[in-house]
Amino acid sequence: MAENRLAFGKKIRRAREEQGLSLREFARIVDIGYSNLSRIERGERPPPDLNVVIEIAKELEIDKNDLLRLAGVPQEVIENRTSNEIINWVSGRVVGKSGDLTEIEAGEWTLHVVEEPSSVEVMLGLRPADVTLFLSDSGFAGSSARNRIKGTVKGVKDCENYNLAELDCRSFSLDVAITDTSLKKMELKPDKEVYATFKATAPVLRSNSS
Repeated sequence: MAENRLAFGKKIRRAREEQGLSLREFARIVDIGYSNLSRIERGERPPPDLNVVIEIAKELEIDKNDLLRLAGVPQEVIENRTSNEIINWVSGRVVGKSGDLTEIEAGEWTLHVVEEPSSVEVMLGLRPADVTLFLSDSGFAGSSARNRIKGTVKGVKDCENYNLAELDCRSFSLDVAITDTSLKKMELKPDKEVYATFKATAPVLRSNSS
């Protein structure tokens, strides 16, 4: 357990420094006390709660499942959580590498993921909450996400605590979670063009044996 603590701390510290984030700055981003984060990075405190670990992985663009394993989360919990949250499954084919990222051809789009594929033909799984919408491509200027897709709104469904916008991305459909505030601000309605983006750490890959 102590070794996992140390490995967890080293991994997030290295990724944080690679992103050019100070300890205080990153503590504010993930809503952790500065001193607590410092001790976690040094392996003096255990990893934070599961949801915080996932937020850390998302912000630092590192594989969340690897980080969850280092945090001591059982594999069956990781697998169950992943399968229960994913709505979007996109069929694709591995076509190469771009630095440390895997390139996947999904129709007319080339997507980038951190996870290493186990086969050439894959299914890319993506949670609706991991996708961000913009009204124009100029919105990407402040985003570090590698995947950028243009789509058309097919409809918006009320899902109690959030809304689910269905996009037609020509090669596939994509469901995106969006708050009431963002829905009103963006004035989303059928046939409106939008731009979707997600980080390379967000998707999971599964072999497509069909």
